[in-house]
Amino acid sequence: MNQTIPYRAKRRDRQGAAVVEFAVCLPVLMLLILGSIEATSAVFLKQALTTSAYEGVRAAIRSGSTTAQATQRANDVLSVRQVRNATVTFVPANVAAAARGQRITVEVSAPVSSNSPFIGRVIADQVVRVRSVMVKE
Repeated sequence: MNQTIPYRAKRRDRQGAAVVEFAVCLPVLMLLILGSIEATSAVFLKQALTTSAYEGVRAAIRSGSTTAQATQRANDVLSVRQVRNATVTFVPANVAAAARGQRITVEVSAPVSSNSPFIGRVIADQVVRVRSVMVKE
């Protein structure tokens, strides 16, 4: 006697297996997607801070420039990139008094928690810092 399972019964059994496989794989896929978004957000934050530090120090090394003008230039970049709670500091603090040939350093920092779409609000607070150094003209 030939006992074969009807085609519809096989298909119904396979649909149940697909649901179970999907339920097992979904959390892993969601972690990968959210992790990718978080990683690209961190790269964007670092790049925004780097660009801000570069533009700030470029403004600071020009002859006749002031710390306020250089800080404003750095903050303009941060504003366009929508970086929140960033700080900009210069060494020396008064770039107008710096002698020609003296190094000017700008440090731009921002907390990850206020600039992260997901995980940064959950994990311990970390701050990203970037420095840029140029010589006064």
